[in-house]
Amino acid sequence: MTTKIVNTVKSDLWLNSLIESLADSQYAGEYLTVILEDDPEGDQILMTTLQDIIQAYKNNNRLSESAQEYYQKLEEILVQNGEKSLYLFLKLLKVLNFTISIESK
Repeated sequence: MTTKIVNTVKSDLWLNSLIESLADSQYAGEYLTVILEDDPEGDQILMTTLQDIIQAYKNNNRLSESAQEYYQKLEEILVQNGEKSLYLFLKLLKVLNFTISIESK
């Protein structure tokens, strides 16, 4: 039982550290690019990553009202349709020899 508590604490510390890192928009862009390149279709890692970025921005009072609204709309669409349509788009880009890169403004 102690092991489970320790693992939970380590997991929470890792997640908190990740969210702190994602507050840096350049890091968040690079992280999101890697997630999209890895083609994690089916494991909902994209939504989890976006949730973590949104949380990081909220924690630092950098989440605008419009960003929150767009995120909620995207979340609704992805919940209804899943992430498959997005990954089909990414696969098409890949076979056309294109890549996705997300950069901070």
